[in-house]
Amino acid sequence: MRNMRDIKNQKRPRQPQKQNKGMRYGKKGTAQKQDKALLAMSLPAIVWYLVFAYLPLFGIFFAFKRFSPKPGESLLKNLFVNSPWAGLDNFSFLFRSSEMPGILFNTLFYNLVFLLLDIVIPIMLAVVLAELHSRFFSGFVQMVLLLPYFLSYVTVGYCLYGFLATDEGQVNHVLRMLGRATVQWYQSPGYWRVILILVELWKTMGYAMVIYLCAITAIDRTLYEGARMDGASFWQRVRLITLPMLRPTIATIFILRTGSLLTSDFGLFYQVPMDSNSLQPVTQTLDVYVYKALMTQANFSYSAASSFLQNAVGFVLLILSNLVVKKIDRDSSLI
Repeated sequence: MRNMRDIKNQKRPRQPQKQNKGMRYGKKGTAQKQDKALLAMSLPAIVWYLVFAYLPLFGIFFAFKRFSPKPGESLLKNLFVNSPWAGLDNFSFLFRSSEMPGILFNTLFYNLVFLLLDIVIPIMLAVVLAELHSRFFSGFVQMVLLLPYFLSYVTVGYCLYGFLATDEGQVNHVLRMLGRATVQWYQSPGYWRVILILVELWKTMGYAMVIYLCAITAIDRTLYEGARMDGASFWQRVRLITLPMLRPTIATIFILRTGSLLTSDFGLFYQVPMDSNSLQPVTQTLDVYVYKALMTQANFSYSAASSFLQNAVGFVLLILSNLVVKKIDRDSSLI
């Protein structure tokens, strides 16, 4: 009897449960359907990148060729057969001009100022709007600040001309009413560094503010409630909660903007000053200089060489800025 009881008390090995093949295959089929749906949704973006980003990459060959097209020949034959290799001769075009130091200074100066202001001021606006209790007023302010982002620089340039025109400009009209001397704005380079910075900030700060505002709204509100209960002031909540939580967003925007330090918005520096020759010392950046040189020389190889150099330097700066951010905060880096 004892042996029978011991045998009964022994634990029986568990039998492996049979999987429901219908359920398993059903889930797999559902996952495949979801993957196909997501792929179909991303198809327009994939096609866009293939056509406008990857397909034109063969144009890099222009930078290393002495492009001399022959009438009646195809583009590929003119590029790869009729045009001899030029090595690095096309890149010397950027360094022959005596104006190049000033052009590089303008490009770097404006981009560094934009990099700083496009982070500081939108964060301040986003923090203030996040504290507003009126959703209607907050939405109205966001709409007003975001609207200029959708205007082209051609439109912005003509609107600015309406204010700064020598004869009928509104600013000179006000100066006459006050008994002050009028200003020849489009012949006075001293004012235009500030004007261009203000125009760029007015046009882009709304878009950057929305990005930071979305990041702030994703922060757990219980952190702010607990800080209020502990007696933290508004600035203490911003310094101890908001800014640390915004660190990954700030780092991402900083890294991406650093990669474009040698490129500039052509519309801002060409359309807004109305291509005034008197303003070239303060408005001519690398992109504007290359465009004007190409309009006079019509050399596609120079254009490709300058674009390749700008992107190569931007790539190096992008990697270096990512390494710097990674040293400071590993979780905020991109790679």
